Amino acid sequence: MDAGTGRRRHNNNGMKDYKHLAYRENSEPPADSPAPASTDYHEHPAWRNQWWQIGVMCLLPVVFVAALFWGERYFSAPNLRVALVVTAAVFVYLIAVIGYRRYSWRFLIDGETIESRQGIIARKVRSVRIRDLRNINVNQTLMQRILHVGNVEFSSSAGSDVEVAFIGVSHPMRVKALVQRLQDR
Repeated sequence: MDAGTGRRRHNNNGMKDYKHLAYRENSEPPADSPAPASTDYHEHPAWRNQWWQIGVMCLLPVVFVAALFWGERYFSAPNLRVALVVTAAVFVYLIAVIGYRRYSWRFLIDGETIESRQGIIARKVRSVRIRDLRNINVNQTLMQRILHVGNVEFSSSAGSDVEVAFIGVSHPMRVKALVQRLQDR
C-alpha cells in the first residue's frame, strides 16, 4: 500500500511491488520509492469547524446597522439601546470564543506520543503513547464531512474512555492514517 494514497503499488508488469515493506525495516528507502512523509503533526482546530459561529458573527453587524436605521419603528428608545448593546456584546463574545478555540487549542503528534493542549493561563494537557493506543475513532457530522473537518478520538489499552481528542481538525482521516502508520513501526 502506498502511504500517501492508500493504494497498492504495482510495477510495470502489473505485479505487486513490496519494496516499500523493506523500507520500514531499513534506515534508507529504496532508490525508486518516494520519500517518507513527515511524522510530526502540529495543528489547531480548523476555522471551518466554527462555521456557524463565524456566520452568526458576520450577520451581527448587518443586524446592528439595520437596528440603527429602522429600529425606532419597532422599539422604544430604551429597548433599542438594549438591543444594540446585546448585539454588540454577542459580536465581541463570538470573536473571543472563535479566537480562543483557534489559538489556545493545539494538537501534536510526534513519533511516540499524541498530545492535546488547551488553555492560555490555565493549561490542560492530555497525552497518550502511540504504542499504548487501542482505538482511533473519527466522528464527523454531515456539515463536518462537507467541510472536511472532524474529531479524532484516541483511547489506550489502559483506559476505557477517550483519553485524547483532537476537536475540529482538518482532514481527520489523514490524522488517523498517520497514527496508524506510526503504530506499525
